[in-house]
Amino acid sequence: MGFLAFVYLLVISVIVALILANLPKLKITLPGGVATGIIVGYIGARLGTVLFGDWAFLSLQGVSILPAILGAIVAILLGKACVECCKK
Repeated sequence: MGFLAFVYLLVISVIVALILANLPKLKITLPGGVATGIIVGYIGARLGTVLFGDWAFLSLQGVSILPAILGAIVAILLGKACVECCKK
C-alpha cells in the first residue's frame, strides 16, 4: 500500500465518521468521539477493500472506493454495537 492509498483510505474514514456522527436522530459515535470513529473507520476501510474485493471501475491508486466506504460504515456500526452491548 502506497502513501496515496493511505491518504485515500484516511479521507474516506474521516468523511464516513463525520457523516455518521452528525446524522440526525442517530448520532453514531464511539467512546473517544470522532477520532475513535476515524481510526475504526480506517481499519474498516482497509479491511473492506480486502474483503469486498477489487472493483476496478471505482478505483484510485489500488483503493476500491465503494468497498472502502462499505467497510468503514460496517466497522463503525459494529464498534457502536459492541459498545452498546458492553454497557448493558
